Amino acid sequence: MYCIDPGHSYELLMLDGISTGCLLTFVKRVGDKFPGNTTSYPGTTMQEVLRAVIDRAEYVNNQIPCKETQEVIRLCTEAVFQLEKRAAIRHGREIDFTTNEAVHGDLCTTCGHIHCADHS
Repeated sequence: MYCIDPGHSYELLMLDGISTGCLLTFVKRVGDKFPGNTTSYPGTTMQEVLRAVIDRAEYVNNQIPCKETQEVIRLCTEAVFQLEKRAAIRHGREIDFTTNEAVHGDLCTTCGHIHCADHS
């Protein structure tokens, strides 16, 4: 992993293919809620990346099940829930979703969070 823009943009190692890496870009916003950011650009969220990791881990676990992969799924699922819980608290919303909804539920297309009434 090579950090391009701390906290926001990374080049990840690419295996079995071209020599250049895979770019991972997190959304970058400016304003009072984003201290230190002076530029902005579109990107994804940690939750969305973890949802992809969960899906990948479930796929791999179906190929060759093991307790370590199952634990990765559990921990990543809990991480998504905690990140969505943090977002709900920061935006003054109730935590009215389950862990399963945090991972597999419908997301707001504006902010990327579960059960967002602000942009619906």
